[in-house]
Amino acid sequence: MTIKAFLKAHPVFRYEAFSAYMREQEGAAREASIRQRLNYYHKTGKVSQIRRSLYAVNPEFSVAPAIDPYLIAAYATPEAILAYHTALEFYGLAYTTFTELVFLVNAQARDFAFQGTHYRPVVQPKTLIDQQQTTYEVDTVERQGLPIRITSLERTFVDVLDRSDLAGGWEEVIRSLDHIVNINIKHVVDYALLLNKPVTIAKVGYFLEQLPDYLKIEKRQVNRLLTHIPQQPYYLEPKEKGQGKGKYVAKWQLIVPEIIIQRGWEEPDSDAL
Repeated sequence: MTIKAFLKAHPVFRYEAFSAYMREQEGAAREASIRQRLNYYHKTGKVSQIRRSLYAVNPEFSVAPAIDPYLIAAYATPEAILAYHTALEFYGLAYTTFTELVFLVNAQARDFAFQGTHYRPVVQPKTLIDQQQTTYEVDTVERQGLPIRITSLERTFVDVLDRSDLAGGWEEVIRSLDHIVNINIKHVVDYALLLNKPVTIAKVGYFLEQLPDYLKIEKRQVNRLLTHIPQQPYYLEPKEKGQGKGKYVAKWQLIVPEIIIQRGWEEPDSDAL
């Protein structure tokens, strides 16, 4: 494989991959020589440096019509995993398209911007890091010939309920989850229990019961969550953000804002006028 072939096969790549290729395929051993070769392609406009160690082949020298934001997020760090609203968008479920992509990392990392898109790293939940389960319910899929990692639909369901702020807020979350046509409830419950956050578990249980009948939600699976919910009532939204009174849902120890229960963002049915 020539360098040109490498660039054709890797529209977005990390320096580590380029260096490994140079050492294995061309026998280049000196780091300075490897960097010199990469700098040549950078200076001649064939590749762009997005951030430290992250590069993209410019479209005029690539088979891709544009630099893919999903690839940038997926290769932003060696362990990056697409998640939260970005996963919803990737699965075609998001109600709104954002100009921010979110990816999971194992340690604090800086955000960055490129070509009008903001890239936001979010540290994995501490429970998963402590248990070495950061890749639990993570799928590897292909994008422009490259493997990228993304949280499964089932993990994404739990994650956006756990951190609705990383998915555009409750209206965006609920409107997006409305688009689900198939989901493995056992996997949802298993992941929620692994995450081991009582409030999140309660949210998952409540919203699973709001899903439409055609998804055939197994009550037996949902009820596995009941012994792990908070002992005291918890506001789904902080009081100052609840936008009015809430309803106490005793089964899940949640106080849910009326605007969420009534879907106050939806337009009235014209037939009811």
